[in-house]
Amino acid sequence: MIYEPKGRALEYAPLACNLAVGCVHGCRYCYGPGAFRVPRADWTVPLPKNDLVKRFARSAERFAGDPREILFSFATDPFGTFEQVRDLREILPIAETHRLRLTILTKNPMAAEEFLPIMHRNGWRLGVSLCWHTEAAMGEWEPGAPSIASRLVGLDLARRAGVQTWVSVEPVIDPREALLTIEAVRDIVDEIKVGAWNHDRRAKEINWRSFLALARSALRDRPHMFKRDLLELAGEEAPR
Repeated sequence: MIYEPKGRALEYAPLACNLAVGCVHGCRYCYGPGAFRVPRADWTVPLPKNDLVKRFARSAERFAGDPREILFSFATDPFGTFEQVRDLREILPIAETHRLRLTILTKNPMAAEEFLPIMHRNGWRLGVSLCWHTEAAMGEWEPGAPSIASRLVGLDLARRAGVQTWVSVEPVIDPREALLTIEAVRDIVDEIKVGAWNHDRRAKEINWRSFLALARSALRDRPHMFKRDLLELAGEEAPR
């Protein structure tokens, strides 16, 4: 269940865990259906791993006390459905018992509210995927996802509960929308991670050098990370 990701995934966390495959949000840019060879129509019905809790418990025991952060999740939104939230009620106490370090990425941080106490006392982080500033644009590309407003409220709730937060501005499909998003969240989260759009030929039409310069200016002294693909598309050498 817990594994060491490879390639681009390593930029987000040295370890990862996929509790399910598929995501209810139906984002048009999602790489998941292609990567996991699942028809896009079927992808919107998340399928939890068989014997999920038992398998996670065994994996957690093997990684007990490991200081490396574990990302939930590359293959689903852990707070995507009521069933997934129910699974987390069993999974997260196991992670706490085995002293694991978690960071959870979601588009539905409002569903994380009941878990904020356990996240706070363990120093776990909450990440929110947010690459749109206007609801209309978001709805076109993320038809099944919660609103931008709800994500901002969820981030605020986490911050007030003492949970460290971060925002993933990825993929950047509309540079103006992404820059407005960065400006909107730069002072209310602990870190911002920015990544390019690299699964569509239309990404070649974006002036990545210009976008990167503007994003750097917007972030200024705020904690941030630009992903390798973005740096390379902008003509810069990515750090090793």
